[in-house]
Order: sequence, then C-alpha cells, then structure tokens
Amino acid sequence: MKLGFLVGDIVHISGGSNVIIEHAAGLRALGHEVTLIPPTPQEPAGGSWHPKLKGLSIRHLDDCRGERFDFLFATWWLTWFDLHQLEATVYGYFNQSYESRFHPERHYKLQNRATYSLPLFFVTEAHWLERFIAHLQPDARVAYVPNGLSSEYFAGPRNPSARKGPLRVIVEGPWGVPFKGVKEAFELLQMAAHRTPLEVGWLTSYAGGQKPVIGQRPVRIWERIGIHEVAEVLRQHDVMLKLSSVEGMYGPPLEMFSQGGTAITTPVSGCDEYVVHGHNALLAPTSDPLAAVRYLHQLAEHDDVLTMLRTNALATARQWPDWRTATGQFAAALEASARSGYTNAHLRPALASVSAMRTHWLDDVWRFEAEQRSAPHLGEGEWLLMKRYRELKASDTVQSLKRFSPPAVREVLREYAMKVLE
Repeated sequence: MKLGFLVGDIVHISGGSNVIIEHAAGLRALGHEVTLIPPTPQEPAGGSWHPKLKGLSIRHLDDCRGERFDFLFATWWLTWFDLHQLEATVYGYFNQSYESRFHPERHYKLQNRATYSLPLFFVTEAHWLERFIAHLQPDARVAYVPNGLSSEYFAGPRNPSARKGPLRVIVEGPWGVPFKGVKEAFELLQMAAHRTPLEVGWLTSYAGGQKPVIGQRPVRIWERIGIHEVAEVLRQHDVMLKLSSVEGMYGPPLEMFSQGGTAITTPVSGCDEYVVHGHNALLAPTSDPLAAVRYLHQLAEHDDVLTMLRTNALATARQWPDWRTATGQFAAALEASARSGYTNAHLRPALASVSAMRTHWLDDVWRFEAEQRSAPHLGEGEWLLMKRYRELKASDTVQSLKRFSPPAVREVLREYAMKVLE
C-alpha cells in the first residue's frame, strides 16, 4: 500500500518524531511504500539523530501533489490542515496527544480542537486517547497501537547495576517548555540535596545555555545526542526524575526501565500504560510538589526500596512490545481496513472547509485577542470611570463647548472634567 505521513519538523530530536520514524521504517520493511511529507523541503543533516531517517523517503508537500495515497495521515496537529491538499482513499490522524494542552493561547486551542471535528481514521498510542477520540467521534474508526521499545537501541542488562556512592538522578526534557517540568525538577533536586548527596545528569534536546548546579555539583549535560547513544547515558543513573504535566504516552521512563533504572514521575496522562506506583516507579502528585523530594530521600536512604523498584521496572520493560511488534499491529489495522473496502475520501471537501476556517476565522480570533492583550488592563472601577468620561464627552453640552470654545479653554475644561472623575 502507498502510505503518506504529513510531518512537521522531522529532522530534529523529539519523542513524537521518534515514534513516526520507527513506524514508517517498520511499515517500509513490511513492503509498504512510505513517504514522510513535510510542508517544506527537509533533509536530515549529517550525523542525523535517528539512523533510520536515512532509509526513508522524505518529499515535501508540493512534490506529492497529483499522487493518490491509500492512507494519508496527519501527525503533528498543524499537519491536519494540509490533509485536503493531497488525494487519498483514507484520510487519517496519527494522534499522539491532545495537543491543545501544549498551548496557553486560546486561538491555538480552538484550532487544535477542530482536528477532532471529522470522523477520520484515527490511530493512537494511548488507551486514554482511544477512549477520548471515540467519545468525540463515535462514527470514526479508532485503532490503538502501542509505542514500541527499541530492542536495537535499548537492549537492557540482565540485572540492575549495584549503586555505589550518591543516588544518581537523570532529568529528561528540553529547557523552556513549561509542561515538561524541567525547571521544577532542578528546583526540587536542589531542595533534596540539602539533606541527601546526589549526582545529577540531564538528557535534553535543548539546554538553552543553562548550566545547573545541584548541591554545589555541576549537572552533567547530554544535549542533542543520537538515539543510539541514549541507553548508555541512562545506564549511568538509578532514577529518572520526569515531572511533565502534559503527555500522550511518554517514552523516557520506559527507556529508563529498560536500562535497570526506575522513575519518579507525575501522574500525567498516559503514565498508566506502564507505570505502577510502588511497583516499578513512584508517582508524585501534582497537588503535593514536595512528594518528589521525599521520594528522593527515601530512595537514597533505603537501598532495598530502590532495588525492588529497579528490578520490577526492568521486568516491565522486558514485557513491553518492541517496534517490530507494535508496527505489525499498525500494519494489521491498515490492511484490515483496506480489505473491508473502507474509504472516507468524501471528507476531503470538509477537510478543506475546516482548513479555510482556520486560515480566516480563527486567525481573526487571534488578531482580535492580540489587540485586546495590547490594550491597557483596566479594573472594573476603572472601566466604570472610563464609561462616565465617554458619556460626558458625548453629551450635547460638551460637544457645543468643543465647537465654540478656543483650544486653550477646551484644555481647561478637559482638566476640570478629569478632576471630577478622580
């Protein structure tokens, strides 16, 4: 089958891009014709972060016009609005998260929510998203396909390595993305370090020039390393501190599990796919920000608890499907759909209409709200005074005075009016 995946930035490091690349490479290995379609030309730079990118066809949107795909999937939510530009038997959405939560801006949230407005063929990685989409679009086809764990890049040890010295903690995530909780993680580590010696590392796609110091020890930083180098970094640590507030189904804690480590994480959406509190990891409630500090003390001071969590975490990772198995499920869902003769090609005009709405009406919402944000903020009492001032200016008496009074007199009257309103 001919498969297309509309992608955003595919050549820079992200967990979402990793999932797309793994599935695309796996579907290609199964004999399907797979194309990654960015909106503009993109070529993997030398020493690409993901080795499998080199074997994939990457062709920009304009280069694919006039072709027909058996299945055409949007991935990152902005790519949904380009689906209508290409011809397909089945239009789909490979949905990895409820991405309106990534943005505080209302106009982005409205745009993102429009991506659930039509009964496309949805494929998703998390059970909570599967239920969410089925609730929003009961007429849509929804397939659950778990993310895989690479047996190639994350082959694990037989047993967790013994801890020697201070508790070794790895923080994962980019700087400057509030919902990833990296800044908060370092703040909590600094609090924990007042009582407990810690060795801290940071695995990140973007450090933003930050050089954290925890307990007077510099944090060791691994920035923009290839996926084939990640396991070696994780093996050097006992626990991952991951405090995201928004996720679909995150991979880093599971990758940590595969290398014999455990995790302290938040009860974020998707964590229930494999995290079991007190069994293979510890969940720090968002309502109790100091819970993570207490857990760090507990793991540093009770080696039996740490060993139990790490052993169970490694067992969890071993039971998780690899990418070959996960992509096999993806392919099976597509093949079953094709055999049934299913098509939703009739939705193409509707996709174009929603895209036009985003281009015009929702952009107007953005412009209006931008103007509102730039206006001075007035309290309720100030708005009342402003209203009285405008009513006074519009009165017949004031308008007559403005017409017949010299400029100097008008200025005196204006100052008097302002004093009355104070």
